[in-house]
Amino acid sequence: MKPDALLVNISRAELIAPGALEAALDAGRPGFAALDVFEQEPIYDDCHPLLRRPNVLCTPHLGYAEADSYRQYLEIAYRNALRFFEGDASHVLNPEALA
Repeated sequence: MKPDALLVNISRAELIAPGALEAALDAGRPGFAALDVFEQEPIYDDCHPLLRRPNVLCTPHLGYAEADSYRQYLEIAYRNALRFFEGDASHVLNPEALA
């Protein structure tokens, strides 16, 4: 990668070999990283090497969180609960568990 490249991983930490990102950052390629996933989650150690780098932005596996998406998730969950309590179990995947 180029020295001014930004590596972004918000998907799976396993996509990058353990230690490979730290080595690449030490070599200056890429120059920056933004991470929302880690080999061990959550990170409790505030001395974790990735958290201490000025060229790395780390978020606590919440990078996907966005107000409109959460509003939609909660509205769908609310409507499903309301349907269920009104006696409509057509959206229940395992209705046998209700018996």
